[in-house]
Formats: sequence, structure tokens, C-alpha cells
Amino acid sequence: MVTASSAGCPHNLPTPLTSLVGREREVAAVVELLLSEDVRLVTLTGPGGVGKTRLAIAAAEVVASEFAEGLWFISLAPLSDPKLVLPTIAQRLGKLEAGEEPLEAQVRAILRAKHLLLVLDNFEQVIEAAPVMSDLLTTCPRLTILTTSRAVLHLSGEHAVAVRPLALPKADDSAETIAKAEAVRLFVQRARAMDSGFDLNEANAAAVAAICHRVDGLPLALELAAARSRHLPPAALLPRLARSLPLLTGGPRDAPARLRTMRDAIAWSHDLLSPA
Repeated sequence: MVTASSAGCPHNLPTPLTSLVGREREVAAVVELLLSEDVRLVTLTGPGGVGKTRLAIAAAEVVASEFAEGLWFISLAPLSDPKLVLPTIAQRLGKLEAGEEPLEAQVRAILRAKHLLLVLDNFEQVIEAAPVMSDLLTTCPRLTILTTSRAVLHLSGEHAVAVRPLALPKADDSAETIAKAEAVRLFVQRARAMDSGFDLNEANAAAVAAICHRVDGLPLALELAAARSRHLPPAALLPRLARSLPLLTGGPRDAPARLRTMRDAIAWSHDLLSPA
């Protein structure tokens, strides 16, 4: 689906169904890179569930109007063959013609004069296709690429941004201070989405803070933990997490299968590890 930004630039950015909690500094840093004339490739790196995709969308929304021909969001998650990356990009761009001209040449011809941003999500799936991106950037001087990946692409001119877990409260913080921590804010917001009566107070603040520390501030784990708060108060959930983090389940049905449980997220990351 193609829509238009406030400035009329075409884009197909997915519309998040939940608000972004925290990340103001990270969004600003990525936006600054994307708007820098000497930066053409930005890679957001980090473990699964840390929020790379959400950060990429937020930053792309800010800069959309700066790219005259718009921006295109392309998920590479369904792919496992690096050879399919270029056809997938071509399909999104459209306007390709059957003929003798190689697909790569057609894509270069389309992009060569366009000032646009490609957002390529889950590049770790097809990391061996990285040289193709280098070729596109070399031959298309007005193209900028923003990728998300568990690992850097190791390309010339690449600017890597490590996406870290959300900020955590200190062990001895007051309930008022605990409530301001990014990880806690995300947990509380998502818990309230499941139970409108959920409230952070003096009685449960320490347990919520401990839960945030137990999952290391990882947004996916926080959201899954918050989803269980409808049936388990923080004090009851905490000891269960201490025994097994992968018990976290109950992610949204419309989320990718790999992000519905911590077990799936861990398995997804494990499957992507290169053989030793």
C-alpha cells in the first residue's frame, strides 16, 4: 500500500498500532545520519526484540518529506535466499519490464536519478546480499539505505547504530523515579492496554523494576511480560521469570511468529547464527 506524507511524498511505511516509548535520542541520532549528505548507508544493529524495526520506522517518518521521490519499506524477513533480495526490491519499485536487460540493471536505471530512501528490515536474513547494496549505492548517487540487522553489513561508508535495551531504574530508586525509567514506562503502558486498571504504585513499583531488570530492558520481553499482568500481578510474575525467561508468551496474533514468544525470538536468533 502506497500513501503520502504530509509533504506529499509517496511511501509505504507501516503504521504502528502502539506508541513509541522513549528512544528520543536514538531517533534524533538516526535522523541526523539520514539527513547528512555524506551518509548513504545506516544500519541499526542489535539483538532480536530490541526494537530495531520500530526505531527505523520512527526515524523514517521524520525524514520522509526530505526525500523527493519518497521512501520504501521492504521487509526481508520472509527471505532466506540472498539472491531474492534484488527481485524483492524490484517488485516493490514496480515499473520493470520483461526483456533481455538484467534485473539489476533495470533496478539501477530506476534508482539512478531518484532521491529516495530504502528501508530494508531484517537484513541479517540475507546478509550475503550486502555487496548488492554497495553496488546500488555506488551507481545511484541520490539513494540512501537504512537497514536493520543483527550484524553490521561490513560495507564501505556504512554507519552502524547499536540499538540498546531501554533504560532501567536503579535498585534503590523511589516509586516516583522508577516510573520515569523507559523500561518501566513501556511495561506500564502495555500492561494498561491489557488491564485498564493497572497502576504503578508504592506496592508494586519494586517488583515492576525487578521485572525490567530481569529481562534486561528488552522491549519484546517487556511487552510479553506486560501481557501476562492481566492474570499475574508483578510480584507473582517475577519469580516465574527468575526460573525461565522463555515462558513469556502471548504476543499479538498479528505480530510476526518469531516475535510472539521469547522462546521463538531466541530460536530465531539461534537459527541465524553462522556455523562455527
